[in-house]
Amino acid sequence: MRVIAVANQKGGVGKTTIAVNLAAGLANAKYSVCLVDCDPQANASTSLYNREEIKTTLTEVVCTRWDHSIPGRPSKLPFLSIHDAIYETEMDRLDLIPSSLGLAQFDREPATVIDRMVEAIHEIAPDYDVVIIDTPPNLGLLFTAALKSANHVLVPIAAQYLPLEGVGDLLLSLEELLARKKLTFLGSVINQFDVRTTLSKEALMKVKKDNVLGPCLFATMVSTNTKLAEAPAFHVPINLMDPVTPGVTRAMQQFEELTFEVLDRLHLPQLKTEAPLLREVK
Repeated sequence: MRVIAVANQKGGVGKTTIAVNLAAGLANAKYSVCLVDCDPQANASTSLYNREEIKTTLTEVVCTRWDHSIPGRPSKLPFLSIHDAIYETEMDRLDLIPSSLGLAQFDREPATVIDRMVEAIHEIAPDYDVVIIDTPPNLGLLFTAALKSANHVLVPIAAQYLPLEGVGDLLLSLEELLARKKLTFLGSVINQFDVRTTLSKEALMKVKKDNVLGPCLFATMVSTNTKLAEAPAFHVPINLMDPVTPGVTRAMQQFEELTFEVLDRLHLPQLKTEAPLLREVK
């Protein structure tokens, strides 16, 4: 089972961008992938699917549902199956389990909700080569459940001011799982890097010098790119953006390189084709 949580409780680091486009990169490399959106903001869901067409989400699978058809006498409804929340995306081999704003109630559920999340994700994990979990930007119960559902964690870090702010808290929250070997640290990836600015270069050096993040830093860095910001509006990952502009091509190349690094760390073969940056659509 290969379940990767893309995690950083600090907002604005491009976590969802990494999760969505790494999932697409792995699918493009001929692996079957499921992206699980564990963030109530549901940005990963929007990035791959028109949310108006989504009927069942992770919320109905793990959170308590109520029938209010009889006034004053609400009754509990059964939880839905995780299989009912799986959607095929525009990309071959890439499925989505979407989120919704209702998932915010997760942190108000009884603690058994964590087990329900873990069991649901582990139920579908054998059906895929890799499962990617996009986690919420906080250290609450939902974040804990996402980490416990995974066996690898990847940490995106924005090349901005104070890039390590809050990462220490994240590593402390991972410490027990890492120590018990329930979770392995797959690595950290620099995101929103701008080679023209001193700020980005200084942020990179700070991460490289960190005793924990530095040795596991991926060689590939994801540059600041307006095309990455535009792609969710079309509900596609960057490698399905059209037209193919220099910005799109640059982002595609970076995520292809990051994908191959991730495959190497997962000890999976790199199933390259003669045509790099292959753009497959159903």
